Amino acid sequence: MIIVVMLLGAAVVYMVLRRIYSRLWYKNLTLEIAFSKKHVICGESVQLIEVVTNKKRLPLPYINVKFQVNRALKFEDGEENSVVSDMTYRNDVFSLMMYQRVTRNIPVKCGRRGVYSLERADMTSSGLFMNDINLIGTKQHAHITVFPRSADTQKLSVLYSKVTGAVEKNKYLNPDIFAFRGIRDYDTSDTMNTINWKASARNGQLMVNQYQETMCQSVCILLNLEPEGMLKDEVLLEESISIASGLAQNLIEQRVQVSLVSNGVDYIENDSVCVDEGMGQAHLNAVNTALARIDLSKQPKSFADMLLDLKRGAGAAKNRALSEKQDVLFVMISQSRRRDVQLAFDSLTGKNSMCVWILPFYREQETALDYTCASLVEWEVHKRAV
Repeated sequence: MIIVVMLLGAAVVYMVLRRIYSRLWYKNLTLEIAFSKKHVICGESVQLIEVVTNKKRLPLPYINVKFQVNRALKFEDGEENSVVSDMTYRNDVFSLMMYQRVTRNIPVKCGRRGVYSLERADMTSSGLFMNDINLIGTKQHAHITVFPRSADTQKLSVLYSKVTGAVEKNKYLNPDIFAFRGIRDYDTSDTMNTINWKASARNGQLMVNQYQETMCQSVCILLNLEPEGMLKDEVLLEESISIASGLAQNLIEQRVQVSLVSNGVDYIENDSVCVDEGMGQAHLNAVNTALARIDLSKQPKSFADMLLDLKRGAGAAKNRALSEKQDVLFVMISQSRRRDVQLAFDSLTGKNSMCVWILPFYREQETALDYTCASLVEWEVHKRAV
Protein backbone atom coordinates (compact mmCIF):
# COMPACT_ATOMS: atom_id res chain seq x y z
CA MET A 1 0.00 0.00 0.00
CA ILE A 2 2.84 2.36 0.89
CA ILE A 3 4.47 1.68 -2.48
CA VAL A 4 1.22 2.49 -4.28
CA VAL A 5 0.88 5.74 -2.37
CA MET A 6 4.50 6.64 -3.15
CA LEU A 7 3.94 5.92 -6.82
CA LEU A 8 0.76 7.99 -6.86
CA GLY A 9 2.58 10.81 -5.08
CA ALA A 10 5.45 10.65 -7.57
CA ALA A 11 2.96 10.70 -10.43
CA VAL A 12 1.22 13.75 -8.96
CA VAL A 13 4.55 15.55 -8.46
CA TYR A 14 5.58 14.62 -11.99
CA MET A 15 2.36 15.97 -13.49
CA VAL A 16 2.49 19.16 -11.40
CA LEU A 17 6.14 19.89 -12.28
CA ARG A 18 5.50 19.07 -15.93
CA ARG A 19 2.54 21.45 -16.07
CA ILE A 20 4.35 24.22 -14.18
CA TYR A 21 7.33 23.96 -16.49
CA SER A 22 5.18 23.96 -19.65
CA ARG A 23 3.45 27.14 -18.46
CA LEU A 24 6.49 28.99 -17.19
CA TRP A 25 9.44 28.01 -19.41
CA TYR A 26 8.83 30.77 -21.96
CA LYS A 27 7.95 33.48 -19.42
CA ASN A 28 10.55 36.28 -19.39
CA LEU A 29 12.53 34.35 -22.00
CA THR A 30 13.67 36.58 -24.88
CA LEU A 31 15.55 36.03 -28.10
CA GLU A 32 17.21 38.76 -30.15
CA ILE A 33 18.95 38.09 -33.47
CA ALA A 34 20.79 40.80 -35.39
CA PHE A 35 23.59 41.28 -37.90
CA SER A 36 26.72 43.09 -36.73
CA LYS A 37 26.61 45.37 -39.82
CA LYS A 38 23.82 46.92 -41.84
CA HIS A 39 25.61 46.38 -45.14
CA VAL A 40 28.61 44.48 -46.49
CA ILE A 41 30.15 43.80 -49.89
CA CYS A 42 29.42 40.51 -51.61
CA GLY A 43 31.99 37.93 -50.54
CA GLU A 44 32.64 39.47 -47.13
CA SER A 45 31.72 37.93 -43.78
CA VAL A 46 29.52 39.37 -41.04
CA GLN A 47 28.60 38.26 -37.54
CA LEU A 48 25.09 37.00 -36.82
CA ILE A 49 24.49 37.75 -33.14
CA GLU A 50 22.13 35.56 -31.08
CA VAL A 51 21.21 36.77 -27.59
CA VAL A 52 19.03 34.52 -25.40
CA THR A 53 18.01 35.89 -21.98
CA ASN A 54 16.29 34.02 -19.15
CA LYS A 55 14.90 36.60 -16.68
CA LYS A 56 13.40 34.28 -14.08
CA ARG A 57 14.31 31.82 -11.35
CA LEU A 58 13.41 28.74 -13.38
CA PRO A 59 16.49 27.26 -15.09
CA LEU A 60 16.21 26.10 -18.69
CA PRO A 61 18.56 23.16 -19.29
CA TYR A 62 17.74 22.65 -22.97
CA ILE A 63 16.49 25.31 -25.40
CA ASN A 64 16.61 24.99 -29.20
CA VAL A 65 16.71 28.14 -31.34
CA LYS A 66 15.62 27.48 -34.92
CA PHE A 67 15.40 29.84 -37.89
CA GLN A 68 15.96 29.99 -41.62
CA VAL A 69 17.76 32.45 -43.89
CA ASN A 70 18.43 32.75 -47.60
CA ARG A 71 20.92 30.17 -48.84
CA ALA A 72 23.17 32.99 -50.09
CA LEU A 73 24.13 33.47 -46.43
CA LYS A 74 26.53 30.66 -45.53
CA PHE A 75 27.41 29.86 -41.92
CA GLU A 76 31.13 29.40 -41.48
CA ASP A 77 31.17 27.53 -38.14
CA GLY A 78 30.66 24.10 -39.65
CA GLU A 79 27.71 22.10 -40.96
CA GLU A 80 26.58 20.36 -37.76
CA ASN A 81 24.15 23.17 -36.83
CA SER A 82 22.86 24.09 -40.29
CA VAL A 83 21.25 22.39 -43.27
CA VAL A 84 21.20 23.89 -46.77
CA SER A 85 18.48 23.12 -49.31
CA ASP A 86 16.15 25.77 -50.75
CA MET A 87 17.01 27.81 -47.62
CA THR A 88 19.65 27.55 -44.91
CA TYR A 89 18.09 26.07 -41.78
CA ARG A 90 19.82 26.75 -38.47
CA ASN A 91 19.44 24.93 -35.14
CA ASP A 92 21.36 26.11 -32.04
CA VAL A 93 21.16 24.65 -28.54
CA PHE A 94 21.30 26.78 -25.38
CA SER A 95 21.37 25.92 -21.67
CA LEU A 96 20.46 28.77 -19.33
CA MET A 97 20.51 29.04 -15.58
CA MET A 98 18.28 31.45 -13.68
CA TYR A 99 18.77 35.11 -14.64
CA GLN A 100 21.35 34.31 -17.30
CA ARG A 101 22.07 35.80 -20.71
CA VAL A 102 23.97 33.91 -23.42
CA THR A 103 25.39 35.64 -26.50
CA ARG A 104 26.78 33.88 -29.55
CA ASN A 105 28.50 35.38 -32.57
CA ILE A 106 28.15 33.22 -35.68
CA PRO A 107 30.30 34.10 -38.73
CA VAL A 108 28.24 34.30 -41.92
CA LYS A 109 29.63 34.71 -45.43
CA CYS A 110 27.48 36.76 -47.81
CA GLY A 111 27.77 34.94 -51.11
CA ARG A 112 25.47 36.98 -53.33
CA ARG A 113 24.22 40.52 -53.87
CA GLY A 114 20.82 41.27 -52.37
CA VAL A 115 18.81 42.33 -49.33
CA TYR A 116 18.23 39.60 -46.76
CA SER A 117 16.08 39.52 -43.66
CA LEU A 118 15.33 37.26 -40.74
CA GLU A 119 11.85 37.99 -39.43
CA ARG A 120 11.00 34.92 -37.36
CA ALA A 121 12.76 32.45 -35.08
CA ASP A 122 11.35 29.60 -33.00
CA MET A 123 12.40 28.45 -29.56
CA THR A 124 11.60 24.90 -28.48
CA SER A 125 12.01 23.13 -25.16
CA SER A 126 11.98 19.38 -24.60
CA GLY A 127 10.41 19.82 -21.17
CA LEU A 128 11.76 19.36 -17.68
CA PHE A 129 11.95 15.57 -18.12
CA MET A 130 13.03 15.68 -21.81
CA ASN A 131 9.79 14.08 -23.01
CA ASP A 132 7.76 17.07 -24.26
CA ILE A 133 7.99 19.47 -27.18
CA ASN A 134 7.09 23.04 -26.29
CA LEU A 135 7.28 25.67 -29.02
CA ILE A 136 7.09 29.45 -29.10
CA GLY A 137 7.65 31.75 -32.08
CA THR A 138 9.38 35.13 -31.88
CA LYS A 139 9.42 38.10 -34.24
CA GLN A 140 12.86 39.26 -35.34
CA HIS A 141 14.09 42.33 -37.22
CA ALA A 142 17.47 41.30 -38.60
CA HIS A 143 18.24 42.84 -41.98
CA ILE A 144 21.39 43.12 -44.05
CA THR A 145 22.10 44.62 -47.47
CA VAL A 146 24.81 42.90 -49.51
CA PHE A 147 26.33 45.36 -51.96
CA PRO A 148 27.47 44.04 -55.35
CA ARG A 149 31.09 43.00 -55.61
CA SER A 150 33.12 45.57 -57.49
CA ALA A 151 34.25 44.52 -60.96
CA ASP A 152 37.85 43.70 -61.86
CA THR A 153 40.05 46.55 -60.59
CA GLN A 154 42.48 46.45 -63.50
CA LYS A 155 39.70 46.75 -66.04
CA LEU A 156 38.07 49.46 -63.94
CA SER A 157 41.26 51.54 -63.90
CA VAL A 158 41.34 51.59 -67.70
CA LEU A 159 37.62 52.37 -67.86
CA TYR A 160 37.93 55.05 -65.19
CA SER A 161 40.75 56.76 -67.11
CA LYS A 162 38.61 56.84 -70.24
CA VAL A 163 35.56 58.21 -68.44
CA THR A 164 37.42 60.84 -66.42
CA GLY A 165 39.30 61.89 -69.53
CA ALA A 166 35.95 62.72 -71.09
CA VAL A 167 34.82 64.50 -67.91
CA GLU A 168 37.95 66.64 -67.79
CA LYS A 169 37.16 68.02 -71.22
CA ASN A 170 33.83 69.29 -69.92
CA LYS A 171 35.04 71.27 -66.89
CA TYR A 172 37.74 73.50 -65.50
CA LEU A 173 39.98 72.05 -62.83
CA ASN A 174 39.29 74.55 -60.03
CA PRO A 175 36.02 75.46 -58.30
CA ASP A 176 34.76 79.02 -58.29
CA ILE A 177 35.45 80.12 -54.69
CA PHE A 178 33.16 83.14 -55.10
CA ALA A 179 30.09 81.02 -55.89
CA PHE A 180 29.05 79.58 -52.54
CA ARG A 181 26.65 76.63 -52.91
CA GLY A 182 26.06 75.36 -49.37
CA ILE A 183 27.38 73.27 -46.49
CA ARG A 184 27.67 69.50 -46.26
CA ASP A 185 29.20 66.83 -44.02
CA TYR A 186 32.98 66.48 -43.95
CA ASP A 187 34.52 63.71 -46.05
CA THR A 188 38.04 62.27 -45.64
CA SER A 189 39.05 63.63 -49.04
CA ASP A 190 38.22 67.25 -48.07
CA THR A 191 41.02 69.73 -47.35
CA MET A 192 41.28 71.60 -44.06
CA ASN A 193 40.76 75.02 -45.64
CA THR A 194 37.22 74.06 -46.73
CA ILE A 195 36.02 73.35 -43.18
CA ASN A 196 33.37 75.74 -41.86
CA TRP A 197 34.30 75.91 -38.17
CA LYS A 198 31.21 77.83 -37.05
CA ALA A 199 28.85 75.35 -38.71
CA SER A 200 30.92 72.47 -37.29
CA ALA A 201 30.54 73.86 -33.76
CA ARG A 202 26.77 74.24 -34.17
CA ASN A 203 26.27 70.72 -35.52
CA GLY A 204 28.77 68.91 -33.32
CA GLN A 205 30.57 67.45 -36.34
CA LEU A 206 32.86 68.68 -39.09
CA MET A 207 31.10 70.53 -41.91
CA VAL A 208 32.66 71.91 -45.10
CA ASN A 209 31.76 74.65 -47.57
CA GLN A 210 30.66 73.73 -51.08
CA TYR A 211 31.40 75.95 -54.05
CA GLN A 212 30.03 75.95 -57.54
CA GLU A 213 32.42 74.61 -60.12
CA THR A 214 32.80 76.64 -63.27
CA MET A 215 31.38 73.60 -65.02
CA CYS A 216 30.09 70.79 -62.85
CA GLN A 217 31.48 67.29 -63.03
CA SER A 218 28.57 64.93 -63.49
CA VAL A 219 28.32 61.36 -64.75
CA CYS A 220 25.04 59.54 -65.28
CA ILE A 221 25.40 55.76 -65.26
CA LEU A 222 22.80 54.10 -67.49
CA LEU A 223 22.43 50.44 -66.56
CA ASN A 224 20.46 48.36 -69.05
CA LEU A 225 19.48 44.90 -67.78
CA GLU A 226 17.51 43.77 -70.82
CA PRO A 227 18.86 40.54 -72.34
CA GLU A 228 20.27 40.50 -75.85
CA GLY A 229 17.91 37.71 -76.87
CA MET A 230 14.96 35.92 -75.35
CA LEU A 231 16.91 34.27 -72.53
CA LYS A 232 18.55 36.08 -69.64
CA ASP A 233 22.23 35.52 -68.96
CA GLU A 234 22.61 36.24 -65.25
CA VAL A 235 26.41 36.16 -65.40
CA LEU A 236 26.49 39.11 -67.82
CA LEU A 237 23.74 40.92 -65.93
CA GLU A 238 25.49 40.52 -62.57
CA GLU A 239 28.75 41.66 -64.15
CA SER A 240 26.95 44.76 -65.47
CA ILE A 241 25.76 45.54 -61.93
CA SER A 242 29.31 45.05 -60.59
CA ILE A 243 30.70 47.41 -63.23
CA ALA A 244 28.16 50.07 -62.23
CA SER A 245 29.10 49.70 -58.57
CA GLY A 246 32.85 49.86 -59.18
CA LEU A 247 32.60 52.80 -61.57
CA ALA A 248 30.40 54.76 -59.15
CA GLN A 249 32.89 54.18 -56.35
CA ASN A 250 35.86 55.36 -58.41
CA LEU A 251 34.05 58.47 -59.61
CA ILE A 252 32.70 59.43 -56.18
CA GLU A 253 36.16 59.01 -54.64
CA GLN A 254 37.33 61.68 -57.09
CA ARG A 255 34.43 63.97 -56.12
CA VAL A 256 32.48 63.50 -59.34
CA GLN A 257 28.69 63.86 -59.15
CA VAL A 258 27.15 60.47 -59.97
CA SER A 259 23.57 59.50 -60.80
CA LEU A 260 22.09 56.15 -61.79
CA VAL A 261 19.24 55.20 -64.11
CA SER A 262 18.38 51.55 -64.67
CA ASN A 263 15.48 49.44 -65.85
CA GLY A 264 16.32 46.89 -63.18
CA VAL A 265 13.29 46.36 -60.92
CA ASP A 266 13.55 47.21 -57.22
CA TYR A 267 12.14 44.20 -55.40
CA ILE A 268 10.65 46.40 -52.64
CA GLU A 269 9.18 49.29 -54.63
CA ASN A 270 8.55 47.16 -57.74
CA ASP A 271 9.69 50.02 -59.96
CA SER A 272 12.73 50.87 -62.06
CA VAL A 273 15.85 51.93 -60.16
CA CYS A 274 16.82 55.59 -60.27
CA VAL A 275 19.19 57.50 -57.96
CA ASP A 276 19.56 61.27 -58.21
CA GLU A 277 23.03 62.72 -58.60
CA GLY A 278 25.24 63.27 -55.58
CA MET A 279 28.60 62.37 -54.12
CA GLY A 280 30.20 61.28 -50.85
CA GLN A 281 30.13 58.00 -48.96
CA ALA A 282 26.44 58.27 -48.08
CA HIS A 283 25.57 58.69 -51.76
CA LEU A 284 27.76 55.72 -52.72
CA ASN A 285 25.88 53.63 -50.15
CA ALA A 286 22.60 54.78 -51.71
CA VAL A 287 23.79 53.72 -55.18
CA ASN A 288 24.99 50.34 -53.92
CA THR A 289 21.76 49.81 -51.99
CA ALA A 290 19.75 50.47 -55.15
CA LEU A 291 21.93 48.00 -57.06
CA ALA A 292 21.61 45.41 -54.29
CA ARG A 293 17.82 45.62 -54.41
CA ILE A 294 17.55 44.84 -58.14
CA ASP A 295 15.55 41.67 -58.73
CA LEU A 296 16.68 40.00 -61.95
CA SER A 297 13.72 37.61 -61.88
CA LYS A 298 11.37 40.51 -62.71
CA GLN A 299 10.92 41.75 -66.25
CA PRO A 300 12.71 45.07 -66.87
CA LYS A 301 11.07 47.89 -68.79
CA SER A 302 12.12 48.82 -72.31
CA PHE A 303 15.35 50.76 -71.86
CA ALA A 304 14.95 52.50 -75.19
CA ASP A 305 11.69 54.01 -73.92
CA MET A 306 13.35 54.98 -70.64
CA LEU A 307 16.15 56.79 -72.48
CA LEU A 308 13.66 58.74 -74.57
CA ASP A 309 11.66 59.58 -71.43
CA LEU A 310 14.87 60.75 -69.77
CA LYS A 311 15.55 63.07 -72.69
CA ARG A 312 12.05 64.52 -72.38
CA GLY A 313 12.26 64.68 -68.57
CA ALA A 314 9.23 62.43 -68.24
CA GLY A 315 8.23 58.88 -67.52
CA ALA A 316 9.66 56.65 -64.83
CA ALA A 317 13.12 58.27 -64.80
CA LYS A 318 13.37 60.43 -61.69
CA ASN A 319 16.51 62.26 -62.81
CA ARG A 320 14.53 64.78 -64.80
CA ALA A 321 17.00 67.60 -64.26
CA LEU A 322 19.61 65.65 -66.22
CA SER A 323 17.73 66.20 -69.44
CA GLU A 324 18.24 69.96 -69.04
CA LYS A 325 21.93 69.87 -68.10
CA GLN A 326 24.56 70.31 -70.77
CA ASP A 327 27.57 69.05 -68.79
CA VAL A 328 26.45 65.49 -68.01
CA LEU A 329 28.54 62.65 -69.35
CA PHE A 330 26.38 59.58 -69.99
CA VAL A 331 27.95 56.15 -69.51
CA MET A 332 25.90 53.22 -70.77
CA ILE A 333 26.41 49.71 -69.39
CA SER A 334 24.54 47.25 -71.56
CA GLN A 335 25.20 43.74 -72.83
CA SER A 336 22.25 44.21 -75.16
CA ARG A 337 23.13 45.83 -78.51
CA ARG A 338 19.58 46.27 -79.76
CA ARG A 339 19.15 48.82 -82.51
CA ASP A 340 16.41 50.77 -80.70
CA VAL A 341 18.61 51.12 -77.60
CA GLN A 342 21.56 52.41 -79.64
CA LEU A 343 19.39 54.95 -81.44
CA ALA A 344 17.75 56.09 -78.19
CA PHE A 345 21.17 56.51 -76.56
CA ASP A 346 22.34 58.70 -79.44
CA SER A 347 19.13 60.71 -79.23
CA LEU A 348 19.73 61.31 -75.50
CA THR A 349 23.40 62.25 -75.87
CA GLY A 350 23.01 64.26 -79.07
CA LYS A 351 25.40 61.84 -80.81
CA ASN A 352 28.18 62.91 -78.47
CA SER A 353 31.18 60.67 -79.18
CA MET A 354 32.58 61.46 -75.72
CA CYS A 355 29.81 59.40 -74.13
CA VAL A 356 30.81 55.82 -73.32
CA TRP A 357 29.14 52.47 -73.97
CA ILE A 358 30.49 49.60 -71.82
CA LEU A 359 29.68 46.26 -73.43
CA PRO A 360 30.04 43.10 -71.30
CA PHE A 361 30.45 40.13 -73.65
CA TYR A 362 31.72 36.58 -74.02
CA ARG A 363 34.67 35.96 -76.29
CA GLU A 364 32.58 34.29 -79.01
CA GLN A 365 30.06 37.15 -79.19
CA GLU A 366 30.04 40.12 -81.54
CA THR A 367 30.80 43.57 -80.09
CA ALA A 368 30.10 45.97 -82.96
CA LEU A 369 27.83 48.97 -82.33
CA ASP A 370 26.47 50.03 -85.73
CA TYR A 371 23.87 52.62 -84.75
CA THR A 372 25.56 54.83 -82.14
CA CYS A 373 28.41 57.34 -82.08
CA ALA A 374 29.34 56.40 -78.51
CA SER A 375 32.86 55.43 -77.58
CA LEU A 376 32.88 51.63 -77.13
CA VAL A 377 34.61 49.91 -74.20
CA GLU A 378 34.68 46.13 -74.55
CA TRP A 379 34.45 44.20 -71.27
CA GLU A 380 35.14 40.50 -71.72
CA VAL A 381 33.48 38.21 -69.19
CA HIS A 382 34.38 34.61 -68.41
CA LYS A 383 31.49 32.23 -67.97
CA ARG A 384 30.97 31.06 -64.41
CA ALA A 385 28.26 29.89 -62.06
CA VAL A 386 26.09 32.69 -60.62
